[in-house]
Amino acid sequence: MEHKFDIPLADRVLDAAEIVVVRQGIGNLTIDAVAVEAGLSKGGLLHHFPTKDRLIEAMVTRCAEEWLRYALEARERAAPGPGRMARALLGHLADAQSWTDQCQQRSAAVFVALVQNPRLIEPMRRVYAEIGARLREDGLSAGVGETVIAAMDGLWLYRVLGLREVEQGLMDRIRLVLESLVDQTPPARRAPGPVRSRGPAARRSRPNSTRGSR
Repeated sequence: MEHKFDIPLADRVLDAAEIVVVRQGIGNLTIDAVAVEAGLSKGGLLHHFPTKDRLIEAMVTRCAEEWLRYALEARERAAPGPGRMARALLGHLADAQSWTDQCQQRSAAVFVALVQNPRLIEPMRRVYAEIGARLREDGLSAGVGETVIAAMDGLWLYRVLGLREVEQGLMDRIRLVLESLVDQTPPARRAPGPVRSRGPAARRSRPNSTRGSR
């Protein structure tokens, strides 16, 4: 029989697992190490996560679900209209302080876990499929929404992997460029011109053609 998770305690365990992974590497992620970090008995931890694989899977799933929830909540706060999802995502670039150390730790732990077990990428794929669907419904020119999320992912990889410092000036410059793309009037949303009839009346109103009349 499967036990229901005590949510606060489950999060405590997952937080501890992330700390162990970031500090010591995925190879040193053991039930014993996580129990010590979380201040729990081994038996208490196993009550919630009976195997290390279940623990790693829960880490990845939590990270994916939090990202989706954050993105969709931002969309709800954004003004309706073309580019709503893209603007919601770009709002994350307005404040570098919102990219917290905890978020960085969580993502770093997930990256390490995915290296060990690539099949665990599925929760992340589902999240990106959902966000991608929202971007395709955004009423923007083809490629604009994909450019927004690709650029944001690149900045996040800079930060998580330590490839370069991600400071507010860099985020602002990239955000302004992306906002200029989003602000362009997409072809699909341009006001339609007069409807041209293709019936007999339209044919009668055309100038004489070079073929002449019969």
